[in-house]
Amino acid sequence: MSKEYFNAYRFTASVISPFVSRDELVLQLQNKELLDWECIASVAGGHSVIQALYPAVVEKDLVDLIPDDFLSYVQHLHEINCERNEMMRKQLIDAVLVINKLNIKPLLMKGAAHLFLDTFSNIGDRLLTDLDILVPANEIKHISNELIAIGYELYEEKIDFIENHHHYPPLIKHDECSMIELHRDLIHKPQQHVFPTEYAWEKSVDIVLPNSAKAKVLVPTFRVFHSFLHRCVVDKLHQKGQIEIRQLHELARAQFIHSSNINWDEMLEYARIHNVHKELYANLYTAIKFMEIQDLENILNRHSMRSIFQHIRVCKKLEYDWFDVLDKKIARRLGLYRARHVI
Repeated sequence: MSKEYFNAYRFTASVISPFVSRDELVLQLQNKELLDWECIASVAGGHSVIQALYPAVVEKDLVDLIPDDFLSYVQHLHEINCERNEMMRKQLIDAVLVINKLNIKPLLMKGAAHLFLDTFSNIGDRLLTDLDILVPANEIKHISNELIAIGYELYEEKIDFIENHHHYPPLIKHDECSMIELHRDLIHKPQQHVFPTEYAWEKSVDIVLPNSAKAKVLVPTFRVFHSFLHRCVVDKLHQKGQIEIRQLHELARAQFIHSSNINWDEMLEYARIHNVHKELYANLYTAIKFMEIQDLENILNRHSMRSIFQHIRVCKKLEYDWFDVLDKKIARRLGLYRARHVI
């Protein structure tokens, strides 16, 4: 990994973090030789956050410091994503209304939930690929048939998902912009013991969508936990040594908007009981370093200094010296830890 990539990564994460100040970003922008705008576009696009750059730049009053061609490019992408997400909102409302006719309130997962929550500053900040909906397993075929009756079709290449997958074959409608995935389970079978589907239903709350459509979403604590679990454990980003800006951005926005409703102690204890605490420590510590979510630092320190070492373990897998992000405070802590413990 090159210095250009690292600087682009750090700048992208800093811009979209609600915790990084304008003054700090101005300092980064003043070192023009460190920033390669083509590399920033590549990194932001690769991490699925390029659509979030424009509103963040405007909100932090950085417009005059950004090259015009780059600014026009990310503005265009943001506007396209706003239009697409508005279409997906309408599509999802229509689907939920069909499901409601069966006296069922579906649980909106991941990006589908964020279309109706205030986690992000506007509807175009998050990129969605499909609409994930959790429904009762014993009703999934009935619900699928009802959606087929209004014009959806099962994606034939994944027809075997009917019997042996945690979600049904994707449903496609030719005049809609997204696939709908009906889930019988929250996550893949190998990780279902970590977050059982029954427990997900228990940890959900009712919401009312436009047109009086009724649905559920996970409570903030377990919405954050599910995002972490899906990307870092199920998709094995932690195992691969990858640090995804999109997932860190979602975590930072959740803490910024819903901090009073996120029980970090409960989440960390739950992760420890289910043996994914090392991955969660690393994920949260990385968020502290790149998104500057300082509120999490004291919380992590109450649980384990090992969060630092888990973060370093991930960084060592990358082909660049990411230790530039570890400041003197961390060095002092490592010295203190070595003095008290055998590593």
